[in-house]
Order: sequence, then structure tokens, then C-alpha cells
Amino acid sequence: MREEAVARGKLIKDASARHAGPDVTCKLIADFARSEIKMIKYLETNSTNCGISPQIGDQIRTGHKNTETMQTKVCNAAQQARGISEPSGPVGDFPQLDRR
Repeated sequence: MREEAVARGKLIKDASARHAGPDVTCKLIADFARSEIKMIKYLETNSTNCGISPQIGDQIRTGHKNTETMQTKVCNAAQQARGISEPSGPVGDFPQLDRR
């Protein structure tokens, strides 16, 4: 699970380096957030049996809160970009308007 989260984090870093659009980045962050949730659930279920320090769980939960904040910002930017890129009216040439 940790390896999956690390790999997904690297994908986000690579997307940032190539200046990927907010739609792509939003999806990558959502995938990363899901991998964090898997780790949190595993820790909640198995930390006592596996001898995992409670501080590890706290660190992952704090990191996940930061991920959620970043996801909200990036996905909102993606949604706004989609709204701006879509025309709100007719598109094309309007030769009938050039008649004077």
C-alpha cells in the first residue's frame, strides 16, 4: 500500500513538472487520496496487531487532510477551466452580422 501511494505521489510530481492541466492533476490527486485512505483503514484495523506506532497513523491522517485540501483546490480549478473553455453562446462565423 505504501509503495502504491509513493508511486501515485510520483505521478503527481511528474505531472507538475510537465505542467499538466488541472483535469489531469485532479484525477491523479484523487487516486493518491484513495491510496492514502486504504493505508489509513489498514492502520486502523491492524496497528495494534502489527505493532505500528500511533504516530504513524497520525502522520498519515494529517498528510491526507493536506491532500484533501490540495484536491479541492485543483479540482475546483479544473472545473472553472472547463467552464471557461466551453463557449456560452453560438460559435462560428456570422456573415449575416457583417451586412451594413
